[in-house]
Amino acid sequence: MIDLPADEALPTRTQALASSLWAAGGSLARYLLAGITTLILTRLLEPADFGLVALTVAAQELIAHVAPVGFHDALIQRPRLDRAARDTAWWSTTLVAGTLAAAVIGLSGPLARWFEQPRLAGLLVAASLVALVRALSMPARAVLARRLDFRTPTVIRAVGMLFGGAVAVALAALGAGPWSLIAHAAILNLTGTLLIWRAAGWRPGRCDRAALSAVWRFAPSVSAFTVLVYITTNADDQLIGYRLGAEALGYYALAYSLMAWPVRDVLGGVAVVFYPVLARFQADPARLRGIFLEGLQLATLFAFPTLTLIAIGAPRFVPLLLGERWVPLVLTLQILAIGGMREAAMMLNGVVYRAVGRPHLHLMLALARTPCYLVAFVMGLRFGIEGVALFYVLAGALLHPVSWWLLSRTIDLSLHDWLAAIAPAAVGAALSGAVAALVLGPIGASLALPDAAALVLGGLAAAGVYAAVLLVVHPPALRRTLGAAWHLVRAHLSAHDYAKGAPLR
Repeated sequence: MIDLPADEALPTRTQALASSLWAAGGSLARYLLAGITTLILTRLLEPADFGLVALTVAAQELIAHVAPVGFHDALIQRPRLDRAARDTAWWSTTLVAGTLAAAVIGLSGPLARWFEQPRLAGLLVAASLVALVRALSMPARAVLARRLDFRTPTVIRAVGMLFGGAVAVALAALGAGPWSLIAHAAILNLTGTLLIWRAAGWRPGRCDRAALSAVWRFAPSVSAFTVLVYITTNADDQLIGYRLGAEALGYYALAYSLMAWPVRDVLGGVAVVFYPVLARFQADPARLRGIFLEGLQLATLFAFPTLTLIAIGAPRFVPLLLGERWVPLVLTLQILAIGGMREAAMMLNGVVYRAVGRPHLHLMLALARTPCYLVAFVMGLRFGIEGVALFYVLAGALLHPVSWWLLSRTIDLSLHDWLAAIAPAAVGAALSGAVAALVLGPIGASLALPDAAALVLGGLAAAGVYAAVLLVVHPPALRRTLGAAWHLVRAHLSAHDYAKGAPLR
């Protein structure tokens, strides 16, 4: 029997679980380290310093993420990955990202004059070069993703954030102003690119004409879709800031961040793992469909109860944890949390389109829904941030049947199977949410419970009900995942015993 290379062998459930844990843990660590660094820098820098660097974020995203993401995903999607494809993807990334970086550098002076910020020109030049450095690591990151090695990028990013954060704080203390933030990104991206290249064990070679057409046939659809997503996810903020002011935008942005944690931060990190897994089974539609349904069930089992408790508990935990001045965001947060359940149920849809080599379907869907969301945002402005949130959720609900139909045609998915996958989470979230609402509402009021006590009691009661529902329903995806987790623990313990010096016999 011939052993396949690590990035060619079909992944096991245990490998996928371990990778998902590293991806989710990496997301948590990233936001924790970034939060600590930002908290310190807010004491050392002026708001204008953050504002200047914020004006460079769009350029950084365009160069570091939008430009290379199509070539990165093309490498993961290929049934077999050869050196010609890797080299071609790297040179393509260099060409596109380098062209965009040159364009931003060329426009840095006019943009600085447009915003009436003379310091912006230099910051744009530096930010563009820093983003280009990260873009050059994307093909190597794709190699690690094919191996389901998400531990290495997580550790490397943590090291870069620690080192970069320390340098940024030191520079800010010395009076470097916004350049301390640019230095943080520079160290993070430079260390990340160099260490990722070393871990992947690959250096770019010559571009191959034969691989060029295959890579470029896949990449543009993914990059164009990413641009549309970027427009949609930022349009509401820009419109609110322009029409309703900075204070209203602050409420809306924080409400959206609280909703996004269980959906985009945690599940988004796990979806990154599912993409290489699904891509390896693209030639086996039945297996691919089964993996998708299992991932959907696990995603909703986490997101539905979490978002339900956020929606129900917001009136109590927002003033308790954030302070009374943040109470105006409560209703917006509740609306967005309800809509987040739909997003959680669709989190893996885009992964499927890319995995089966049909990213143009996702692009077509984005082209149809982007103007719908923009119209919804404009209509909602008349009713404040709550109106923007409500019209956003309603637009997503109206578009959901179209999205589901496209997915069902792509992988031959029946409505019965899709509903069966999300049913355990929906039933459990509904029952546990009802119990939490009773504890936080009439029961808490009759017992005169303070907010902290009511939240703890309501959370425990909801968790107990949810656990009971899972014991009765016994979702198959959860059962298989727990079995894989037990296998992973046993393998770790066995390796630990061996490392301690168990004698060979």
